[in-house]
Amino acid sequence: MNPASGTSTAKMDNHSSTGEKHLDSSTDPVFELLEQDASWWEQAALTCEQIAANHGLGTKEEWQLMGAVYRERAQRHMQIIDQLRQKGISPRR
Repeated sequence: MNPASGTSTAKMDNHSSTGEKHLDSSTDPVFELLEQDASWWEQAALTCEQIAANHGLGTKEEWQLMGAVYRERAQRHMQIIDQLRQKGISPRR
């Protein structure tokens, strides 16, 4: 409890010297998960593209499509992270 404001310190936002909001440490795993997922989705897309390059028609298109879907997921994760940062929200680091 913060005696000056009467609010729980566990739920208070913290701000860095640059004015960036730092949420309580419980949000850190969310940022970490999003960043890791973006990396894994991108790696999956690259793997699908490499497999597609070694297959004939039909199968090749399936792998290319899967790679495109994975790349889209990676980009969406990074967009979410960027949107949070643009709002001034970041994990504690």
